[in-house]
Amino acid sequence: MQYADDNATPGQTAEELQRTATTYNTVYERFGMQVNTDKTKDVENRIRAAHSAYGRLSCRVFNNHALTMATKIMVFQAIVLSTLLYACETWTLYRSDIQSLERFQQYKLRQILKIPWESHTTNVAVLNQASVTSVEATIIHHRLRWAGHVQRMEPFRLPKIMLYGELANGTRPRGAPKLRYKDQLKRTLALTNIDPSSWEQTARDRATWRRAVHQGTTAFEEKRKENEEAKRRRRRERQEQPRPPPTLPCELCPRLFHHRLGLSSHIRHKHPPRR
Repeated sequence: MQYADDNATPGQTAEELQRTATTYNTVYERFGMQVNTDKTKDVENRIRAAHSAYGRLSCRVFNNHALTMATKIMVFQAIVLSTLLYACETWTLYRSDIQSLERFQQYKLRQILKIPWESHTTNVAVLNQASVTSVEATIIHHRLRWAGHVQRMEPFRLPKIMLYGELANGTRPRGAPKLRYKDQLKRTLALTNIDPSSWEQTARDRATWRRAVHQGTTAFEEKRKENEEAKRRRRRERQEQPRPPPTLPCELCPRLFHHRLGLSSHIRHKHPPRR
């Protein structure tokens, strides 16, 4: 237990789970350790670990002019990205988590490729230049491969019991309850054009499932890049359109404004109330 980092402990009943948690806490206290119940899945920890892995290789690899760019990208994928996405197949991620992981990947790739921020290079162009898939597509690929692996397990294996298990008592709250792994798996299947009603039969054959995962992930990545480019074009078109004239007048001077925020800021700074 001195070398334990993260523990996931299942239980058949609430009482059994409580007894197990109490036993863990007793043993941890014996070694002067403390149970951190908040850190069930911490993306920030993986980002810090990946930052550390990148820093240890900066001088020897990423800033080494004797190495080719292809070698640097291979080392980045093999060590830094592997550290960043360790055990990502079991994560339940929100959009904010994926954006944090994507920002890390883009920041490090731009450092390796020597792309300054002044060049206004898009994220899609950076990924194409490095010949690297996005973090989201990589996570989807790992998640589907792991789901197929669990599906092919024997029914008595613990991962399969946890995937298909349900609580005997209790209900989920109304509104927007916390995202479950099952919910995210269904969304992933839909994003990769895999039928959620028949994916279990497809996953029973390893070769067929790997082919379906590869095709689905490739299609998802291509569609994601197309959507990013389309969003960029729409934003550029909006910026190029002529701006309508301002219509909000200032009651204290002849200036006109487009939005109330600009008008209020103008009044606050140019016409402050006299004391």
